[in-house]
Amino acid sequence: MGHPAWPAGLGALASISTSLYHRALAPSTTTRATDDPYAGLVFSRRTPAHVRSMTSSRDAHESGAPGQRGHADEPAELYRLLVASVRDYAIFVLDARGYVLTWNVGAAQLKGYQAHEIIGQPFSVFYPPEEIAAGKPETQLRVASSEGRFEDEGWRLRKDGSRFWANVIVTVLRDVRGDVVGFAKVTRDLTERRAAEQQAARLAAESAARAAAEARSHELDVLNQTLQEQALELEAQSEESQTLMEEIEQTNARLEDALFEAESIRAEAERSERFTREILESIDDPFVVHDSEWRFRYINARAAQVFGASGHSAEQLIGRVVWDVYPEAVGTELERGMRRSATQRIPYSFEARSPNGTQWSSLFCYPLPDHGVAIQWKDITERKRAEEAARYLARASEVLGESLDYQRTLNTFAELVVPELADWCLVEIIGDDSALVPIAVAHADPDKVKWARALSERYPPNPDAATGSPRVMRTGEPALYPEVPDELLVAGAIDDEHLEIIRRLAIRSVIIVPLVAHDRTLGALTLIAAESGRRYGPADLALALELARRVALAVDNAKRHRAELDARIAAERANRAKSEFLAVMSHELRTPLNAIAGHVQLIEMEIHGPVTQGQRDALERIGRAQRHLLGLINNVLNLTRIESGRVEYRILPVLVSSVLGDLASVVQPQFAARELTLVSRLPEGGSEVFVAADREKLIQILTNLLGNAAKFTPAHGQVEMLLTPGASSDEVMIVVRDSGPGIPADKLELIFEPFVQLERSLTMPAEGTGLGLAISRDLARGMGGDLRAESGEGQGATLILTLPRAQPLGSGQRGSVESS
Repeated sequence: MGHPAWPAGLGALASISTSLYHRALAPSTTTRATDDPYAGLVFSRRTPAHVRSMTSSRDAHESGAPGQRGHADEPAELYRLLVASVRDYAIFVLDARGYVLTWNVGAAQLKGYQAHEIIGQPFSVFYPPEEIAAGKPETQLRVASSEGRFEDEGWRLRKDGSRFWANVIVTVLRDVRGDVVGFAKVTRDLTERRAAEQQAARLAAESAARAAAEARSHELDVLNQTLQEQALELEAQSEESQTLMEEIEQTNARLEDALFEAESIRAEAERSERFTREILESIDDPFVVHDSEWRFRYINARAAQVFGASGHSAEQLIGRVVWDVYPEAVGTELERGMRRSATQRIPYSFEARSPNGTQWSSLFCYPLPDHGVAIQWKDITERKRAEEAARYLARASEVLGESLDYQRTLNTFAELVVPELADWCLVEIIGDDSALVPIAVAHADPDKVKWARALSERYPPNPDAATGSPRVMRTGEPALYPEVPDELLVAGAIDDEHLEIIRRLAIRSVIIVPLVAHDRTLGALTLIAAESGRRYGPADLALALELARRVALAVDNAKRHRAELDARIAAERANRAKSEFLAVMSHELRTPLNAIAGHVQLIEMEIHGPVTQGQRDALERIGRAQRHLLGLINNVLNLTRIESGRVEYRILPVLVSSVLGDLASVVQPQFAARELTLVSRLPEGGSEVFVAADREKLIQILTNLLGNAAKFTPAHGQVEMLLTPGASSDEVMIVVRDSGPGIPADKLELIFEPFVQLERSLTMPAEGTGLGLAISRDLARGMGGDLRAESGEGQGATLILTLPRAQPLGSGQRGSVESS
């Protein structure tokens, strides 16, 4: 809300103050000091020296022409009387630095200071501390100096420290050379907005005064006529004629003074009436005045526009009772707030919705002395709608995120929007048969909800209907029905009985929006206004679309989560079945393989007769194949045990150098057969390094790593096995590095997946089942360590086993720690 426009009367006062100050500073050859129009304003001994000097010079100049009073000073005398007698406005003059020079009665009443208390003080004493800190006083003088005047509205302080809201005009004062010599300031108290009633009383008094003045004028005319007749009769008598002539002259002088006074009163009354009208009409907001019986007494132009939009002219409303014109307002918050101000005789402000629910207003009620009420209001519909939308969107998001059971969530959501946004709320979701299924129905009356569900079962929606949610589902476009005519009900009715039922619902307005998530239409959201009389518009449609978007996302997320959960459960079941199958099959395969190994040994021992060298070679190949197949089956069994959590660990301090030495002798034949070199390196003091591990599991891991390195290292290549410190003092790393073709960077994690094999070159076909590294990482992590790979194509592969460092067992320590 901007500053209210200053009425013409107040601007005139500012101009008068400016004129008076110039006349106070400019000497005149036709004005006596005693007739100075500025004399009605009070100066102080503390008035700045440069102003006292100028006024003293003027007085000295004027004293040289005593008795000369020109007609030109009569308006100035009127100005002085006007400024001195104005009580509704603080009118005073500041010097160029902002110090108070003059003080009128209105200023004393408004601000609480007497002239001797304030003259000579800086005008910043009227400003609150925060305004002074912001430099407001200096800004006003600076703007007035540059633009000629400054107009503002804000808080001001009285002498007792109380605050009042004021409108001010600051006008710059310049001498004949154009230099700034001071400022005229006019202040108006806007704290109590009872101007209309006060002005009415004032107009009545002035009208009475004007009537009295006219009557007096008539009496004076009669008296003048009588005196003139007497003067004619007395002309014949010399002594008496002279005496009567003097009396007549005196009487005529009195008559002239009385006529002048009457004319002044009449002119002031007219100005006051115009001033009051200008004030009321300058108010930008609707403003009305009611009498004690709630009849309209005054309606300003803005209020007339508002009433005119509803079909009521201001002329028709004057004199009518507001509750008769708007009976729908009776019993609402609007009526309660207005009556509270009138009954308790207090200013009261409140916010209320219009009876039809379409608009919000902020009302300010001011009680009047005759027990009437003045009311000003603002349209705050857009702000309230924005607040309402934000509140419901936040609450809706909270409700929709509470559970993945979207049926329960949608029922909670529907209950949330009733009855504030709708009298009925319906949420429909597309079912498995592609038909709309009502998931949630909400109304303030639970019995009506049961009735609506029964009605829906009796009259299921027609998917080919030309209106309603079926049409919204087909087109994907929302539907807004601000008004629901009977023709629309007829079009949507299935039979006469159905039509009669939906007519009894008294549906006023409807919004239907699709539920769309990820470009898929999942259902529809319907909001119905019935008994509340609410009328939906574009803003309501925008809110409904946003609510529908959030509902659709919640439903889609819930469905996706359910699908993912079902898929995960099915996968876990399949994985368990696979593990159980592999365990059974591996167990069944080990029995005949063990029998094969036993019979091969019996034949080699010539239990069944002599064996030739060729037969022994064949038996050796059979034995190698049996051992290879048995190793594969053992890997499968180990994997199933690990996945099922049935692996047990005996964690002990293990001397790493002992394990590396044992491994070198175990894998040496394999490396020799492939013409490879195995290099083991220990750091200084590495022969005394212990790790917390299961020794057998550690040997199994390192055997797999060395076997894997040998498999991918070309003939005459080299494989290194290193013991190094870990990233922290609590860790130890065992590194196996080959000189093979390496592993692509994007496959470094893939090699640890079960049954994954990488062919590192065309000349090295894949061997085994692809379980060795997967089992090794699981065993390492089971012992509190880890296994990772570093490599690049053509750079060889480096596998790093990390295990916790341990201290050797001392006397009295337990021999093992078992875990599974």
